[in-house]
Amino acid sequence: MRINDDRHPLRRVSTFLTVLFSTLLLASANPVSAAEPTNSAGPIRVIIELPNDDSGRALVNRIVPGNQEPAQPVAVTQEAAPTSIATSLQDLRQRLLTLVDAVPTLPGQVQSAIRVFQTDDRIEPVGLILAVILFVAGGFVAQRLAWWSGRGLLHFVLNAPADTVRQRIKLHAARLSMGLLALVGYLIGSLGAFILFPWPAVFRDIALILLSAALMVRLGVLVGRIVIAPGARLPHMRLLTLVTPLAWFWYYWLLGIVAVLAAGWATIEVIGTIRASPILVDLFTAAWLGVVSIALIVMIWLRHFRSDGPPVSRLVCVGFSASILLSWLLWVSGLHGAFWTVMIITLLPLTVSVARDIIRRIVQSGEGQAVEDPAIVGWSVVIMQTLRNGLIVVAALLIARAWSVNLSDLAAAETVTTRLIRAGIRIVIVLLVTDVIWKLASTLIDSQMAVASRSVQEGHQDGPEARRRQRLNTLLPILRNVLFLAIGAVGFLMILDAIGIQIGPLLAGAGVVGIAVGFGAQTLVKDIISGVFYLFDDAFRIGEYIQAAKYKGTVEGFSLRSIRLRHHRGPVTIVPFGELGAVQNLSRDWVIDIITLTLNYDSDLEEVRKTIKRIGVELLEDAELGPNIIEPLKMQGIEQMADYGVQIRLKFMAKPGEQFGVRRKALAMLKKTFAEKGIQFATPTVHVSGGPADAAATAAASELQRPPKVISTLEE
Repeated sequence: MRINDDRHPLRRVSTFLTVLFSTLLLASANPVSAAEPTNSAGPIRVIIELPNDDSGRALVNRIVPGNQEPAQPVAVTQEAAPTSIATSLQDLRQRLLTLVDAVPTLPGQVQSAIRVFQTDDRIEPVGLILAVILFVAGGFVAQRLAWWSGRGLLHFVLNAPADTVRQRIKLHAARLSMGLLALVGYLIGSLGAFILFPWPAVFRDIALILLSAALMVRLGVLVGRIVIAPGARLPHMRLLTLVTPLAWFWYYWLLGIVAVLAAGWATIEVIGTIRASPILVDLFTAAWLGVVSIALIVMIWLRHFRSDGPPVSRLVCVGFSASILLSWLLWVSGLHGAFWTVMIITLLPLTVSVARDIIRRIVQSGEGQAVEDPAIVGWSVVIMQTLRNGLIVVAALLIARAWSVNLSDLAAAETVTTRLIRAGIRIVIVLLVTDVIWKLASTLIDSQMAVASRSVQEGHQDGPEARRRQRLNTLLPILRNVLFLAIGAVGFLMILDAIGIQIGPLLAGAGVVGIAVGFGAQTLVKDIISGVFYLFDDAFRIGEYIQAAKYKGTVEGFSLRSIRLRHHRGPVTIVPFGELGAVQNLSRDWVIDIITLTLNYDSDLEEVRKTIKRIGVELLEDAELGPNIIEPLKMQGIEQMADYGVQIRLKFMAKPGEQFGVRRKALAMLKKTFAEKGIQFATPTVHVSGGPADAAATAAASELQRPPKVISTLEE
């Protein structure tokens, strides 16, 4: 276990919990007092018409006696003033003095507790000892039977492959099922033996408490064997990144601390069962937590001085030791809310770090390399984010419960503090949910783009699957930007709604502003809409060479309104989608290259055709150029009868962008082979006969003998 891993994320988690704790503390310091019902009722007036004579006055005197005392006003109970800091400190001092004064009375308290066992006359020592033996033996026998019944599962664990993530998940699930099967068997066997005998009242409760403590220890053993797995024969059996000596270190310390915790908890429950003095419970709890704190501090510093694992910072060890010591002092002082707050804030980063390491180990391949399946990577990120956010929420709820903050009362109250707390809780929930959604979408998109790019780099560009991945690589960046804006906008509106701002007028105003902006930015809207339709039509993809209007180059990327083209000579051009117009894609499916040759009139065209065909076959068999040729080089026939030779036309079909290398190789082979076969290329000549030399004819002949201008090709 690496204590100092991921310190920055864990620091943010701790800061968040500290702020939440402070808010809950303020809320609990000023609770809303409910209106107390009073038993007094207001006077009821009854109007009766009575005769104004002696009989009427006598009736009134009987109903309302003259000596009746007037009703006294009911005293209104005033709300108690909040406790001051000085009073709280005095109460803390008094508690500490009470614990110190109770230490000398500890032997008498223990003797009084033991007398409870001596007052029960129904206890038979022989029967009690026999019941305890069967109670313990029944659990172990049932556990062995459970192991025997799950021997098929054990065989699967020992021989199961672990090459893929799915296989590793099945393997660890089978290991967990084996451990739970043994644990349930032990529990059923112990309870079955417990039911067979009539236990005395005190021993009945104590036996169940001890059984619970034993289950706690066995659960710790189960977790240690599955997660730490110090005796694992194969590396993938261990769910934490630990070397074997360090794994044994953590395993022994885990069992020791769990055993001390279980024994202390069982003792406290037994003391409470026999109705011992509360001061005895407080003293034992303080001593028990002191022993646990000392053990944890010793464990941390022993790990610091070990050299068989990643080094642990001295500052981290000091911080954890101070946190443990502070927690013990808070419990002894009676500040249980602060104790649980410190404990939760301390354990939360460690729990998140361990969970992240476990998920990383499961996702890794057998050679320790991360898996490349986009679905597995995406789901692992979602699981980790959801688990982390869930742990944060659970920690916040535990802190609220430790401070006796009732969330339902907060929801019903209508004060400024409760409104702020409710808004803060809703904002935190919105942020956590949007974080998980964005992480899932971003990870899946990045993984798909990485797979598509790797396929292109490896040369796998053929087939419908390769073309689908290339198209995804083109569309996914735009989809990621759109998702980011959509998730951010929805989250922002939900936060505004949590604060109490009415978002209905905002949405209506945004619609009006959107219409106005649309009219004012028609070019921008045109660019965006044109880009959407270009992508829907699959007009181009990243890595393809296109030509549109006066722009041409390789597509390197997109934005919402423009495309980035890299010219084959290097310059980058950013072209808005609205200016592209008709797009000519030069990188789709195949390309046909034409070669024109001029031969002498006396050349044997049949021999030329056979020679060209043989050259095409040799090019097709070439190890480097052959895979790029779709149809071999062949002669189509005579193109035209020129003034000084016969023009023939050759063609071949190749993959887009690969025709240039094939063309150069073909021309070199044609020149060499034609020279060997005696096939001559035609050259322009001028025959001048009779008369003196004519300067104009000489100039014309020289002009004809000049080599033709070379037309620049696409590759240049």
